[in-house]
Amino acid sequence: MKKIKITALLTATALLLNFSPCSSVQANAEANLSVKNKILKTGKSFTLKVKNAKKKAVFKTNKKGIVKLCKKKKYSVKVKGIKKGTVKITAITGKKKLFCRVKVKADSAAKLPDRSAAPEAVVTDAEVTSPASTIPAADVPSTAPTATVTETPASAVPATDAPSTAPTPIEDGNITYAGSVSPEMCKASYWINKSSNPDNIMLTESEIIKLNQNIIETPGTNMYDLAGMEDTYNSISLRNSLANASTPSRCNFINGREMEDKEAYYEAMRENIRGAKASENDTVRYALCVRRADHKAWPTNDCIGNSATDTDDELQSSAIVVNEPIIVKLITADGKYSYAVSSNCTGWVETDSIAFCRSKEEWLEAWQKTGKDFLVVTTDKITLEPSYSEPETSKVELSLGCKLNLVPKNEIPSALAERGTWNNYVVYIPTRDINGNYIKKAALISQHYNVSIGYLPLTERSLLNTAFECLGNRYGWGGMLESMDCSMYTRSIYRCCGVELPRNTTWQTAIPTQNYDVSSMSRKDKEELLDKLPAGTLLMFNGHITMYIGKDNGKYYVISSLGTVYDEENTSENENVKSIYSVVINTLDVRRGATASDGSRTWLSHMIWFICPWSVTK
Repeated sequence: MKKIKITALLTATALLLNFSPCSSVQANAEANLSVKNKILKTGKSFTLKVKNAKKKAVFKTNKKGIVKLCKKKKYSVKVKGIKKGTVKITAITGKKKLFCRVKVKADSAAKLPDRSAAPEAVVTDAEVTSPASTIPAADVPSTAPTATVTETPASAVPATDAPSTAPTPIEDGNITYAGSVSPEMCKASYWINKSSNPDNIMLTESEIIKLNQNIIETPGTNMYDLAGMEDTYNSISLRNSLANASTPSRCNFINGREMEDKEAYYEAMRENIRGAKASENDTVRYALCVRRADHKAWPTNDCIGNSATDTDDELQSSAIVVNEPIIVKLITADGKYSYAVSSNCTGWVETDSIAFCRSKEEWLEAWQKTGKDFLVVTTDKITLEPSYSEPETSKVELSLGCKLNLVPKNEIPSALAERGTWNNYVVYIPTRDINGNYIKKAALISQHYNVSIGYLPLTERSLLNTAFECLGNRYGWGGMLESMDCSMYTRSIYRCCGVELPRNTTWQTAIPTQNYDVSSMSRKDKEELLDKLPAGTLLMFNGHITMYIGKDNGKYYVISSLGTVYDEENTSENENVKSIYSVVINTLDVRRGATASDGSRTWLSHMIWFICPWSVTK
């Protein structure tokens, strides 16, 4: 292809705008830059123009010496590359600020010294807390014998500080980003290309099975061995314990309105629990989730908050995905709620969201699989196609990490729900009959969805690709609103590789792997350690956990599901806190509201644990 000068393109664009019959529409358009991201070689130049500006533009840079701004005009400036580095150009027109990120690469022909620029200024800050543990205590399963896990250290892949070969700039419309984050960085491939060995298998399937058992048996992880749990128990004792639970403090708002009689509200739930059938020698019921369900501390589907504007349901503990196994120990008097134990949580779920198996064997057959005879959802969400003839499987939503059995090829029907099976995966979906009993039904998943036959291999490539499937999705406390909070997000990513992490942030730090307590480390020591750890390492400070994705131009980047962000431009004591509540990418230089022991407010200064689920100990 012939190279066309950018100045010529801009001139042609200007002519088109001047003579366009839609010029009146353009006059009302918002001011914007002709270029938002630019790769430039030393000695070369391009013209940066402010389009649709009503007032003269003033151009500035955040660092000197990397580019030169020359031939400044009313609405444009010529930008010339001087030395290697990254710079942010700000165009100010009236009260509006526009930004262009320019990365200057060394041109061998120019024979300029290769000096990297200082790290770019950080723009944003974020902070979030995990749901508090408000779950009434359940019967704790007996501990199985400790499994022996041979030490299989994963290769430490040093993070490269050199940027990868620059891709073609991405047209990102009006997407906004955290400081120091470019559109190219929002692709998993950008970070995969930085790894020296992205396909290194950190743990084999058999090693992961042993690791999962060790996680269950380790105190502090609060995991349950469902398959090994006793099938008889005293449900009268459990019922009394749950019915006598104290009223939660501060939780005074229901669905955004202040409760008129808080004690009466909770007493009605206690009466519903007291009316549950129970005996001294009761038998557990084995069940599967037929639709994504909230797992809550009390039997209610109301949203309970601390204020009228509280965005978090304070009674939300976790969420259960389709085909996830649970053990039911109690059902309220009205039959609407079941007290269930999942692999990582206890609490109440709506009874019509689960199906009861007729035997433990039937229950195990639905979910306890190895090898390649099952499918794992490796994208954020899959919604099954609607159907009139198969309402039980119509529009069922499958979440990240959901595992479903494949229908054997010799059992695949010629048609399902008015459709043939070509270009579709055929899976078994759990459904419930009129009595709430489990019935498995075949259903179709379109071939274009990202899924894995069997678990994904535990590699940097797998973890990065999976994490980026959720980029931009909303944050949901404890899994509310069919979303994920920070720890549920990291758990779901690793679940696609077969690793069963605990539910909450502090519980995840307790897993028996090669984790690092970095609470007393200096920033330099933390950076040196990060340089030796691969993408996929979990980084935790009090109240939040993130996943490390790589290093670029001296900065360390993470991806996480987070809540609030502090406005970096407002450094006064009354800082403007923005609510992000999404899965986003940011650097570890973003700030928190609190101050760390070293006087800094950056995320890196606040980090207290680096967690390596791929590096098992003996």
